[in-house]
Order: sequence, then C-alpha cells, then structure tokens
Amino acid sequence: MQTLKRNKVAQLVGILLLTLLAGCPEWNSHPVVVERDFGNSTRNMVKNQTLYPEHGQNDKPVLGMDGQKAQGVIKAYRVPASEPLEKAKDGAEFDMNVGK
Repeated sequence: MQTLKRNKVAQLVGILLLTLLAGCPEWNSHPVVVERDFGNSTRNMVKNQTLYPEHGQNDKPVLGMDGQKAQGVIKAYRVPASEPLEKAKDGAEFDMNVGK
C-alpha cells in the first residue's frame, strides 16, 4: 500500500514537472524582437495629422494678438466652470482672419 502511494506521488510530481517545463519550451532561447520599428507608427500618425509640419521649425515668436483680446481670453479661462457660460464669454472674441 505504501509503495502504491509513493508511486502515485512520484507520478504526480513527474506530471507537474513536465507541465511546468512544457510552459517554458524556449527557456534557452534569445528574446524575440516583436517590432523592429517600435514607435514609428505613432510618429507617422502625428506627422500625418499635422496640418503644417514646417511651422514646427519656425522659432520666431507669434505676433498679432493685442492686449485686450489676450486679457479677454485669460479672463474667460479663469472663470470657474460652475458659473454660466455667458459670463465666461465676456470679452473672449476671436477674429480668425487676422493676417489674411
């Protein structure tokens, strides 16, 4: 009876070891490179979504917004979200045709 239990335990341990080793078939191999151009897809997406890519290389400061408009924008930005939208719109007007 003791030998049967020992045989079953030995078989069970053997099966467990084989199962664990089967989960690691390439334990001796080198890591697999999944994607050689990792990150290029994100860079290409940003590049394709940029309207004027040459503007990123221009280091001149942006001119054209006067002080009153800038003050209105800052005022609208600082109004808490709990206050009505009409109060936030006071002074925040944009002219999209500046410089054309």
